Amino acid sequence: MNISGVARLWISLFILMMNGGVTMVQAKSPIAYDADMAKEICTSLPLENVEGLWLYPEDKVTVLILRNNEDISGNLPAYNISVVETADASLRPGDLIGTLEATTDENTFKIHLSTEKHNDLLLKPKSCIATLSKDGDTFTFKRQKSPFKGRLNFNFSRLLPGFWKVISAGVYSPTGTSKVEAPVGMVKLYPSYDGNGSSRRKVRYL
Repeated sequence: MNISGVARLWISLFILMMNGGVTMVQAKSPIAYDADMAKEICTSLPLENVEGLWLYPEDKVTVLILRNNEDISGNLPAYNISVVETADASLRPGDLIGTLEATTDENTFKIHLSTEKHNDLLLKPKSCIATLSKDGDTFTFKRQKSPFKGRLNFNFSRLLPGFWKVISAGVYSPTGTSKVEAPVGMVKLYPSYDGNGSSRRKVRYL
C-alpha cells in the first residue's frame, strides 16, 4: 500500500470514530443465514437458557443469540446477536448486530445493538436493559433509569426503529402521571419449552 493509500485508510478510520464508532462485534460464534440453519446450530450445541433463536415482533427480525466463548473482557458471559431473518432491507442474514452481557442477576442482561448502518459497517451501538422471564421464553427491554425526573423522547436509530422505542418515554402530565405503553421484547422460537416448537404465548390446537 502506498503512502496515499495509508493516509486514506487513517482518514476513513478517523471519520468512523467521529461518527460514533463501529460496533465491536466479531464472528466468534456460528452464523446462521436462515432459520433451519440456526436450528441445526442450536441442536449441535449445549445451549444456555438465553441462547437460541429469538423473534423481535416489532421489527419482524429473527436473531440467533449464542455465547461468545472467546470474549475475555470480564468474568461474566457475553453473547453475540446475529440476524437470521428480517423484513428490514438495511439488514442481512448473518449481520452481527450486537451483544448481550450477563450481570450479577441471572435474569438481567445488558443488550447493545447497532442503530445505524453505513455500507457494510454497523455503527453507533446503544444499550438498554434486557430482563429474561422466569420461564426463559421472553426478553423484556427497559431503558436505563435516568436520575432526572423529566424524560425526553429520542430517535436514535435508523435500524430497528421498533426496538428503540424502548428508549422513548412518555412526557409527564400536570397530574404527575405518564404515558403507559405495552412492554417491548423478544419471544423465544427455538429451542421451545416442549421441544416441539410450541410457544406458551400461542394457543396450541390439538
